[in-house]
Amino acid sequence: MMLPKVRATVRRSTYSKTTCPDAFLKLLLGPMNETEDQEEVVLRQSEGPVGDSNRPQKRINIPFWGKVLIMCAIVFFASIGYLRSSHYHDENIADIQDGPTDVPAPEKRKVVPDILMVASPGNTKRLSDFKGKVVLLSFWASWCTPCLIELPTFIDLHEKLASKGLVIIPLNVDEPDTASKFVPDFWKARKFPFATFYDPTHSESEKFNIESLPSNFVLDKQGRLVAQGYGANDWGSEASVKFIEQLLTE
Repeated sequence: MMLPKVRATVRRSTYSKTTCPDAFLKLLLGPMNETEDQEEVVLRQSEGPVGDSNRPQKRINIPFWGKVLIMCAIVFFASIGYLRSSHYHDENIADIQDGPTDVPAPEKRKVVPDILMVASPGNTKRLSDFKGKVVLLSFWASWCTPCLIELPTFIDLHEKLASKGLVIIPLNVDEPDTASKFVPDFWKARKFPFATFYDPTHSESEKFNIESLPSNFVLDKQGRLVAQGYGANDWGSEASVKFIEQLLTE
């Protein structure tokens, strides 16, 4: 069953880090704690020859309205990534909605590949290790704006259903250097109550034929595919919670 609730997806083959500008990443990582010194901009007047160390300096305090304009500009440029991702995926665009609703009969479900996931250096897990749990597997990357929009919606779902047997597995597909720099700060800033796993070689995500992000797969307690979809969903919605609750009662 396909998840019908799509916002936007990003193709791995055509997209890069420009999908999520650095300024937008800073906003996602939390508010900027600027000091008074950081709020001052130093303008160097070119009254002397280039390279003259004695050129005079002038300090200008940015007024409140100026900061508002700067913040609006940051949000504007951040939205470009989302709009570009929408442009590349017109065939998948729909308003973000609540989530999946219909649970297919057990006999119609197929077992998914048993992939290997890196939890931390030297520590790996297999998807089959989570049999007996309902699993929400989500492939994501730091450069995927829809992924960063969707990830926080997992928090409410986790808080409501983790104690009943739900396991949320975000699987990061960034290059190792990018993942090591971005993920720890992002995870700490957003206070995710669950860990993320990694697929540094992309070999495991290829077993799921991942071509766009985010890609989500809901598995029942036997490791069989119940629903799949490509795009950002609101996993904290009432419909999503009810959908997972049906699987937990099986």
